[in-house]
Amino acid sequence: MNIKRYGVDAPFVLLVYTVFGVGLLWHAYVNRVNYPIGIEMTLGIIYLLGALVYLHTTAQGKYRLFDQAIPHLNLKPDSQVLDLGCGRGALLTRIAQQLGPNGKVTGLDLWLSRDQSNNRMAITQKNVDELGLSDRVDLVTGDMTKLNFPDASFDVVTSSFAIHNIKNERDRINAVKEAIRVLKPGGHIMIIDTGRNINEYGKVFQDAGLQIAQSMGLGFNGWWATPLTDSYVVAGNKPATKTAK
Repeated sequence: MNIKRYGVDAPFVLLVYTVFGVGLLWHAYVNRVNYPIGIEMTLGIIYLLGALVYLHTTAQGKYRLFDQAIPHLNLKPDSQVLDLGCGRGALLTRIAQQLGPNGKVTGLDLWLSRDQSNNRMAITQKNVDELGLSDRVDLVTGDMTKLNFPDASFDVVTSSFAIHNIKNERDRINAVKEAIRVLKPGGHIMIIDTGRNINEYGKVFQDAGLQIAQSMGLGFNGWWATPLTDSYVVAGNKPATKTAK
């Protein structure tokens, strides 16, 4: 159900692991009498195991991470939430289900299928409609490095497995700065991601004066094929505006 509704993250990567694994094992089998095939067999098994772990994370693991993370968002029935790089709505719809009729989640994406299979606004809207969440969700096309929202627009800002797709370090940092800019004083920001940018995001939080609430790895459910491609969460709270004396 998860894959049918929300697709596969970076589907080309899963395809590469699967093709290499099957290809190596088949080549080893065909040439088993011609030369020692131990190394080839081992590599083939490693690639296939990596594909299975990747499939677990994209089909089940990341949803468990979302369910564990949502209680930390301190959502209220009327919270205004921005989900950056929302894709087909896996995290967005889970958040919307926690809100009341006056709450709203805005999902922003560039809708690129290389980042998620069949990633299109129409697909995400269909998922939202089927779950009965149309009154709590707005979808927009936009670049997270240049957000078209006023300062302090949202109570909560989230992003899951999206910012690492920005390959330029300066642009990644700017995306996090933009997320902080549109966050209201006293608001909460949470980034779940993969790659090696946990310290980068944390430094942007600290430089902006945010109090870091979480900064940690997420374990097996966030492994994208191997422990070397693991996931983490960085979350922080924006200081509330000081009251005048």
